[in-house]
Amino acid sequence: MSETESKRRDSEMPDQVPELSIRQLSTYARLWQLETWLRRMVYIELRALRGDSWSVGIDAEFSLKADKRLSHMPTPEKDPLSYITFKELTRQISDNWSAFSCYLPPQNIWGAKLEEVGQIRNRVAHFRRGHGDDHPRVLQLLRDLDRGFWTFCTSYNNPQAILPASHDPVTAHFLKHDPFPWTNTGDNEWVRIGHAPRDMVLSVTVEVLRRPWAEIASSVDGTAGYLYDVHLGARDGREFDYPSYLKNTARIHPRLVHLCLYNTANTVRLTIPALLGAQDIINLVEEALEVARYAVYRGARSHPGYQTVQGLADQWPEFVLGPENPLTFLSPDMPCTFFDV
Repeated sequence: MSETESKRRDSEMPDQVPELSIRQLSTYARLWQLETWLRRMVYIELRALRGDSWSVGIDAEFSLKADKRLSHMPTPEKDPLSYITFKELTRQISDNWSAFSCYLPPQNIWGAKLEEVGQIRNRVAHFRRGHGDDHPRVLQLLRDLDRGFWTFCTSYNNPQAILPASHDPVTAHFLKHDPFPWTNTGDNEWVRIGHAPRDMVLSVTVEVLRRPWAEIASSVDGTAGYLYDVHLGARDGREFDYPSYLKNTARIHPRLVHLCLYNTANTVRLTIPALLGAQDIINLVEEALEVARYAVYRGARSHPGYQTVQGLADQWPEFVLGPENPLTFLSPDMPCTFFDV
């Protein structure tokens, strides 16, 4: 089904089920919002904490296979976290509390709130009428979590430079592809300056994301709690053929945290756990760069069948983020109410 057809069908759906109140429907919607963002948080923090071993102990094989067996009604999800129960999801948080405590209330309070919201979730899942205070309780939990989730999301768009770049093997390796490198202008003042050659097709910038729970480290290479933040940029009016790029980078997808797409189609962003080690990360980015050389050209978005970037991202598993996802754009200089409650 095309994106246009999907939106048309959504518009034809009734706004309200006669047997249910708006409040009951809103309770379901808010629980969906809470659980979706909890899964996104757990995914990113476990990738930063454990690298390639992030999913060890998460048993979703049976549920995933049962879902994919129904091949006539496929969905793109592949992340094990999309197939575990709410109880198992929250267990991952409690078992790795040091990576989540900076976003959530104190652990004893968090546990009490989970007990309440878990009961509300069960009522919804088993079609019980529910309590009159279920909706306010869910909204209150979202208010309690609002600042923490804002911190979680904005920290994903707060890259830091490694200065000087030569001190890190990954940033040093790709420095030759950065036309505007960080440069010391004197008195320890660093600015991005440089010159892009006219024939430059692609640029590469490499910075790092420190998760809020991670200690400041003298070396990022191989360090838990850090992600490399890599931007591949198409130069001189060129654009990425995103469908082709996604297809031809499939081999490296399992080792990326996210691959981010943008409406301008002139950038691909890769986030990669620093725990993988410098040589593996260099190899991954080199492969991503090599594919990009054959996937950028002027007028890429005018290719027949090219759809909106968000529509394309929605057809891929969870690791592909489109421009409407706050994880691709919400930064610390953008104060807001995360859950709008």
